[in-house]
Amino acid sequence: MKNIISYFYNLEPNNIHQYEKKLKFSVDNNNYVFLPCYHTEKEIKDLQSLSTTLLSKGVYCHQFILNVNSTIITMVNNVPYVLLLVYINDNRLISFDDLIWFTNIDNLPVVESLKRDNWFSLWTEKIDYFEYQVSQFGKKFPLLRESFSYFVGMAETSISFLKNINTNYNPTLSLSHGRMKKNHTLFDLYNPLNFIVDSKIRNICEYFKDCFFKDNDLTIDLFNYISYNNLTTSDSLSLYARMLFPTFYFDIYELIVHGNLEEKEVLKIIQKTNDYQLFLKQLHNYLKQYIAIPNIEWINK
Repeated sequence: MKNIISYFYNLEPNNIHQYEKKLKFSVDNNNYVFLPCYHTEKEIKDLQSLSTTLLSKGVYCHQFILNVNSTIITMVNNVPYVLLLVYINDNRLISFDDLIWFTNIDNLPVVESLKRDNWFSLWTEKIDYFEYQVSQFGKKFPLLRESFSYFVGMAETSISFLKNINTNYNPTLSLSHGRMKKNHTLFDLYNPLNFIVDSKIRNICEYFKDCFFKDNDLTIDLFNYISYNNLTTSDSLSLYARMLFPTFYFDIYELIVHGNLEEKEVLKIIQKTNDYQLFLKQLHNYLKQYIAIPNIEWINK
């Protein structure tokens, strides 16, 4: 890898640290990371433009470095890589406040190639695929088979919730991330390869859910966020729909099916389903103080 950096970027790396497929190093007190990138060419160009715009606004996200061929992508053993100049090289774990600050960055262009806000289509396609996959399991994953129906039911309720809210549903779009989790750091937060454009509540919801199932309940923080961050009705409805959709289960499901996690790990989710259902009831009661929200009978029974 060191030779690749020298050849393609005319840099002589120091303090090299390689882990998984990533290479971190420094040159003249600047920090860099060389890592795989699986975005489309259009997405990469848009991410480069977006990261430059953010830097001009004082948001110190990592910047793409062109190689000697003046391209962003460098192929290594048929794998596309990019080199990033790292501005925030901090391994401090992110906080709820970090996510709120990031979500409130304003006056950014809405980059069409990065939009992931059509939840209805994305979720419907995902569930259809998973249902087919489970039908092919046989006896290979008994815990997934036993638990799957409950979480698909939760997902279908969320999809139905989205479908039934009014036609003026228009959540506020902002800079977001594919997933923000409890163990993510500031380095991850400012990595443009993680950026997408979605509802402003996406990061908050995914972070909350991950913390909840890792025994770090942030319910009070979430309620304060709802109270003091001027959410529109559409933002509040999308927040409830996102909380209702069990990404926490499906993320683990995919890791298990692809052989990257032992099946027993799903028990950590299954064992907290009653607690989470109680939280959803509390959240529904809290939101209806501010907005008209459709009733979900099996949650509010």
